[in-house]
Amino acid sequence: MGLIQSAKYRARIAALDYLRGELNHDLRTASSQRKKEIELQIAQVRNGVFPEGFDADEMVLLVEKDRDFSNEPLNTTELMTYGTYFDIHPEKICGQEVVSSSRDFPVSISGTKDDVERAIDSTLDSKNDIELEAQALELELKLFDL
Repeated sequence: MGLIQSAKYRARIAALDYLRGELNHDLRTASSQRKKEIELQIAQVRNGVFPEGFDADEMVLLVEKDRDFSNEPLNTTELMTYGTYFDIHPEKICGQEVVSSSRDFPVSISGTKDDVERAIDSTLDSKNDIELEAQALELELKLFDL
């Protein structure tokens, strides 16, 4: 994980946590029409997207000013929270993220077969065939141990 700035991503998580809390608070007193809009915004935040009208960079900077965040490597929970892993590694997304108006699936990926192949090739290009074969054999041995 070397070159990423873990503190920046921890601040992003904290900003999304704060925003989600505020939206949940607003949801309690909102009118029925406004509730649908807030529910969509909560779903977007849950998926790591700052809703329209919220400046992500500004919110992260505000949180960074209020708190100190460790630059230790992110743990698994932090990586899986609010799509942080994909924010760090956009090359792992096989296409383009598209924000929709669906409350249940507010973020989808629009891509082609070429996008998938390109993402896989970029991962495999970093390893030669011998390394890949050795890795495959290791995995096969581990499966036999199960």
